[in-house]
Amino acid sequence: MCKKATFGVLGLLLVGGLLFGGKVIPYVQTAFQKVKASAQDSVPVSFQLDAAKAQLKKIDPEIKQMVWQIAKEKAQVKKLAANLEKQTSDIASERQKMLTLRNHVSSGEKFYVGTNGKAYTNERVESELRQRFNRFQIAEKTLDKSTQILALRESSLDSALEQLDEAKSQQRELEIQIENLTARHRMNEVATTASQINIDNSQLSKTRQMLEDIDARLSAEEEMMDLIPQYTGQIPVGDDDYSGDTNILDEMDAYFDRSDSTDDVEDDELVYNRN
Repeated sequence: MCKKATFGVLGLLLVGGLLFGGKVIPYVQTAFQKVKASAQDSVPVSFQLDAAKAQLKKIDPEIKQMVWQIAKEKAQVKKLAANLEKQTSDIASERQKMLTLRNHVSSGEKFYVGTNGKAYTNERVESELRQRFNRFQIAEKTLDKSTQILALRESSLDSALEQLDEAKSQQRELEIQIENLTARHRMNEVATTASQINIDNSQLSKTRQMLEDIDARLSAEEEMMDLIPQYTGQIPVGDDDYSGDTNILDEMDAYFDRSDSTDDVEDDELVYNRN
């Protein structure tokens, strides 16, 4: 579906380019970047991490190839160093031989006796000395070139070793980054899963409502017990209402005697006013 939408957008932009010419190119570039970003955002993070891990594994063959090339170069450098050492030794030996022949020619002797026991005239010795000297000069130039080549190969080898170390270091750094990103992704997954867990609180709510109903009922019963004495005629009895020193009969007699005497006074006043 995403591919179809992408091709559809690109098709419309292509038609727009044909109709409007170069003016539509910036819009095409912007749209392409947006489509590319949208496609990347739609890819799951786990898939991107797996792709990064697969890409990281592709580095191993390259590093192994680097190691193989470095190993071959080290072998060549060792071989060049050995050849250079032999050339240096041969030149030193040849120089010593030329000096021996030269000393013979300078001595004025007529013949030179070689290591093989044969005698050679000075003319032969001078001719041999000239040939040896020419070869010696060529050998020295060759030795200089070989020394330069060896120095360059050793410098290149050192650079390759540094690149190998850097590649290994970057590979390890990328491994650590992938491990870090993987751990962060797992934490996000755990957080997302935890947020999606819906705990059923209906039973808790029902239990809490039942307790509230019970509490309300008990409170109503307590209020009912307080109101009963006021509306049912029962005698309220309390610790403060009773007094052991009070006689209800005496209180009644005293009360009614006062009432009777008051009534008598009122009657006398009425008689007097009539007269």
